[in-house]
Amino acid sequence: MLPLAIATFFLFPFHAFSVAFSFTISDLAAGYSTSFPADATHVPTFYVPRHWYSKWFHALLLVALGSIFGGIHCAGWNFPFPTDTEKNYWLIASLAVTIIPTAALPFVVMVTCNPDAEEWAMVVDVATFVTSMGVYASARLALLGLALALLGHLPPSAYIAVDWTKFYPNIL
Repeated sequence: MLPLAIATFFLFPFHAFSVAFSFTISDLAAGYSTSFPADATHVPTFYVPRHWYSKWFHALLLVALGSIFGGIHCAGWNFPFPTDTEKNYWLIASLAVTIIPTAALPFVVMVTCNPDAEEWAMVVDVATFVTSMGVYASARLALLGLALALLGHLPPSAYIAVDWTKFYPNIL
């Protein structure tokens, strides 16, 4: 049972994204998302279509996309870095961006689904969520800063011009 739970935990972001994608495509194909008049001459500035699925699904989708985003950055786990410090920063920030969206979800559920909770428990849950979102934002900024800083330390092979004509199909 434990291997199935672990596999489900790691595959959840991909499943949520695929379900959201299929819902979006079905909304567009079936015309469910029209929420402004048919005779309108323009789309409103901050237009967001009304969907037939719940706001909880949107929250799960954000968690899934956040985890997928972090997983993409974890792909650079064994890439060469100029210093060990930069590599360690990259690894820590990548793990934070991957884990925090999923780890913060129980606190959101406890705050929103339990209005009868004691006041101190509510304060702890909200403080934990706000702190985790601050750490998440800091990790995202650290990844951006590291990505920009690492552009100055590209390997020499990055500057070799590719002869694209070798990749054209030779039909004649």
